Amino acid sequence: MGTLYASGKFPVRGEGSVVVAQSVQKLTSSVIVEAAIVVADRDGLDALSMRRIADELGVGAMSLYRHIADKDALLQAMAEEIGTRFPYPVQECSSTWRERIEIAVEIDWELYQRHPWVVLAYATPRYAFGTESLAGLDWLIAGFVDVGVGHVRAAEMALAFWSLVNGVALAAVGEQLLSVQLRRRGAEASPSPDGGLADLIAGRLAVDPTTLPQLAALAGNPDATRLSDPRAVLDAGLRVLCAGFVTEVSG
Repeated sequence: MGTLYASGKFPVRGEGSVVVAQSVQKLTSSVIVEAAIVVADRDGLDALSMRRIADELGVGAMSLYRHIADKDALLQAMAEEIGTRFPYPVQECSSTWRERIEIAVEIDWELYQRHPWVVLAYATPRYAFGTESLAGLDWLIAGFVDVGVGHVRAAEMALAFWSLVNGVALAAVGEQLLSVQLRRRGAEASPSPDGGLADLIAGRLAVDPTTLPQLAALAGNPDATRLSDPRAVLDAGLRVLCAGFVTEVSG
């Protein structure tokens, strides 16, 4: 599946629209949030601080507090801003629940690839449910309600979908996030990003078939290589999840 952003169907709003410079004519909350996003994209959330953002903008740290109360408020504003750049087409009400899932997964996957730190931010409820996110959740729920699913159950189904995407995305960007953190601390990440299951499938990790017979059956199996591809794992998980949704809707 090609991304919907690449096709231009659902373009990213505001991406790259603000350039962070060492000197700004007017300090605003929007300028501060944009600078913080640039830092988080480049150096990870671990590098984020009010002083670091002030240095990025070439201003005094105390001047930021006239616009943003503290780091927690900054993270909330960053998460909300990212949500506005990757909106669901909530005005499109004719799509089915399955079409909404297909649209949402492309948008969310693109978001996490461009801004890996958001995976961590969205794992925290107070950052995950901003205005844009709530609108998107309501849109997903509506797709299930339209076919007779109760509101609470529909919300559970929508949140199960979000949890699947977030969990696989964390596995996909985890190596990148760890590498950034280690680099900041002067350490180096392992030269090989593989390990564990990937090594097992490739035959680089010996497995005793008498103790782990099911995993041993994966070693050297060419079909098993897709288990090391996060997007392939996500798509497989979505097929299983949607099959369950079909049963729920039909019941």
